[in-house]
Amino acid sequence: MVEQPAIEADRTPISGVALRLFTMIGIIGPAFYIAFTTVLGFLWAGYDPIRDTQSELGAVDSPYGDLMNVAGFMGLGASMLAFAIAYYLGLRHGVVHTLAALLLLVAGAGMVVVGLFPCDAACVDVTQTGRLHGAFSAPGAIGLPLAAMLSASVFRSDRRFSIRWQAVSFWLGLLALASGPIVAADLVEGANGLLQRAGMWPPLLWMAAVSAKLYRLTNQHLRGEESRLADRARPRT
Repeated sequence: MVEQPAIEADRTPISGVALRLFTMIGIIGPAFYIAFTTVLGFLWAGYDPIRDTQSELGAVDSPYGDLMNVAGFMGLGASMLAFAIAYYLGLRHGVVHTLAALLLLVAGAGMVVVGLFPCDAACVDVTQTGRLHGAFSAPGAIGLPLAAMLSASVFRSDRRFSIRWQAVSFWLGLLALASGPIVAADLVEGANGLLQRAGMWPPLLWMAAVSAKLYRLTNQHLRGEESRLADRARPRT
């Protein structure tokens, strides 16, 4: 039996260009978010990135609340949605692959909605809006690490990803998931900001790394298609 190409949706130049665009957004989004939240933290006098969470940058008492909610949370959510599409189009289809892509879609949609519901002052949520912020934060905090864990199986069926990719994806996702309950329970006093970043940023970097890998594979695939088309167009002698 002849195997189908790994990039199943990339059968035309148009779909290849679209996939490349989505992967670029998946690369840029995490890098922008990490840099953006870091800069906002430095600009806000009294904000401590070790003590204070990223949600506090978008809280109702934050001087940069609107900026964080729109450019930060909603911007990251949009890039996660683009990554979900690239993930679905660029990897070999299967049940686990589809489930991981759905988790990424839910995570991205949740992050977009988070921007509509800022947490209360100091993120001590007493209003319905503040509680909704926490509720819609959960899909991103859970969905992205779970998708990384499931990707170990997806990558195993895709010979373009090595065993190292599989191992890193699984353990990175597991450790990120484990950090969530620690932050929620406030087990390490005065370090919630650091713990949240340690749990959130590695999966975002994983997302960027997978996007970069898919971008490179898509370019290789498109070059191969162009070469085959050129060979067919040459007059035979």
